[in-house]
Amino acid sequence: MIRLVATVIVIVWALSCSAVSLAAGITDQDLLKVAADLGNRYDITYGARDPAAMAMIYADDGVLISPAGPIVRGRAALKAYYAKRFASGARNHRIKVVEVHALGDGGYGICTFSVTVPQANGELHEEHGTIVAVYRRDAAGWHMSLVAPSVPPGAGK
Repeated sequence: MIRLVATVIVIVWALSCSAVSLAAGITDQDLLKVAADLGNRYDITYGARDPAAMAMIYADDGVLISPAGPIVRGRAALKAYYAKRFASGARNHRIKVVEVHALGDGGYGICTFSVTVPQANGELHEEHGTIVAVYRRDAAGWHMSLVAPSVPPGAGK
C-alpha cells in the first residue's frame, strides 16, 4: 500500500507541474470542501444505486483501481463496473475525508471508507479501508480522476 500511495503522489505531482492552469490554484481549505462534496455525492449516488451517475463523479478519463484488483478506465467502463457492483448487493458506502493536499489547481486526498459487500458465500459483511483520491477540475467542474482504495487483508470477516 505504501508503494501505491507513493506512486499516486508522484503522479499527482507530475500532473500538477505540467497541467495547464484553469485558475490561480486552490488552497487546502478549498480542496477539503471539494473533496467532502465529491465524497458526499459518491455516497448518495452509491445509495441510489445509479451506475451512470457514479461514472459522472469521475473525470472523462477517470480511473478506479478496484479493491478486487481490476483497473477500470473511463466513464463507460466505470458505469459497467458500478452496475455489476450494485447487482452483487454492495451498499451502504461511506467516505470520510481525513486529509487533502492541494497541488496547483487540483490535488489529492486520503480518506477512510466503509461499504457493505457480499462475500463469496453470498453473506454480506462490512469492509473498511483507505482511499487515495486525486481531484481535478475541468470545464465541467470537479471530478475524481483517480480513486485507489485499499482494504486490509481479512477486513470485515
